[in-house]
Amino acid sequence: MKFNFKRLFKKYKSGNNVSFVKSGEEYFNLLKKIIREAQHKIHFQTYILDDDSTGRMVVDELINAKERGVEVYLLIDSYGSRNLSKNFPKKIIDLGIHFRYFAPVITSKGFCLGRRLHQKIVVIDSKIALIGGINIADRYMGTADKKPWLDFALLVGGKICEDISNICDGFWERKFLNKRIKNNIKKLDNKIYPLLRIRQNDWIREKNQISRSYKNAFRNAEKYITIVGAYFLPSRKLRHLLKKAVERGVKVKVILSKKSDERIFQLAMDYLYRWMHKNNIEIYEYYPSVVHGKAAVVDDTWLTIGSHDLNFLSTYGLIEMNIDVVDSDLAKQFNSYLENIIKNECIKVTKEHLEKRWFFERFLSWMTYVLVRISEWFLIFLIRNDEYHE
Repeated sequence: MKFNFKRLFKKYKSGNNVSFVKSGEEYFNLLKKIIREAQHKIHFQTYILDDDSTGRMVVDELINAKERGVEVYLLIDSYGSRNLSKNFPKKIIDLGIHFRYFAPVITSKGFCLGRRLHQKIVVIDSKIALIGGINIADRYMGTADKKPWLDFALLVGGKICEDISNICDGFWERKFLNKRIKNNIKKLDNKIYPLLRIRQNDWIREKNQISRSYKNAFRNAEKYITIVGAYFLPSRKLRHLLKKAVERGVKVKVILSKKSDERIFQLAMDYLYRWMHKNNIEIYEYYPSVVHGKAAVVDDTWLTIGSHDLNFLSTYGLIEMNIDVVDSDLAKQFNSYLENIIKNECIKVTKEHLEKRWFFERFLSWMTYVLVRISEWFLIFLIRNDEYHE
């Protein structure tokens, strides 16, 4: 990848460690482990926390940590976690956990749409962090006879976790101020991999970093781009960059869900299948469970994993966090994992598949795509004109 390294080292940090984590038992066993190792402070911020066996297991671990003297801050989205019982907050607050909902839908000011807290972050003692797209619910854990939803996270350790913790402090205290992140690399010869950077999308607060990361990666790719998309409705700009990448000889693959949890999004995504096929972008549908991951890997060099979907809503309406990584070993490992999924657990969507679809199906996909785009614009308009942005 043709990175401009002078510019790169102003944005990335070395001296940290990182590994990718898969949804299911791997993720939740690791989550329990790092919570049990906490000594001083836990920040836990997520979109969905369900009152099911997985949710109760995680909450019990947080309660146990509090009983050991650890300060626990639990911030969850009021809409994403709307199915929690009304007495849930009182129960855990009485046990000493610092808890609140982010952007309540109904406030003293009336009905308030607000932004949605879509990021999934766990920070332990400002030393270790888990960041990805995995919510706290049974469907992300899976069972003996049912695979978990396909998703990922990054386990990060090192000084960068202090910056992540500062960001969480800002959301908790409603300050939304990030301290300047100082780079610890002064010479090009001192580059030490892996290189990491925190990326945020929060349009109301004039942050659009994740979107810029994707554009830069697609613009500079030379060999391949592999994308995992839960709700893949990229903007015209991103589609243009993918098209240009293919024209340069870059192989572009997209892993989508055979059966999505959001039928309307699936219909809208179907509309783009013909465009992708026309532009030689390979489409693979994952069939064992639902795809919920949001990730990309480019040229065995760069990868990004987090909560950001490539669609209009994630770009302009939701609060997201990804971690960008420049590291050949991790990029190769993650790409190898995705290639194994493509080989063994995906069906390639071919021209023959598309031609078998009835005219009504194609028309319905087009109509759904148009309606989704209009709905997203309307939603962003409401958010932009809402005085309450917490």
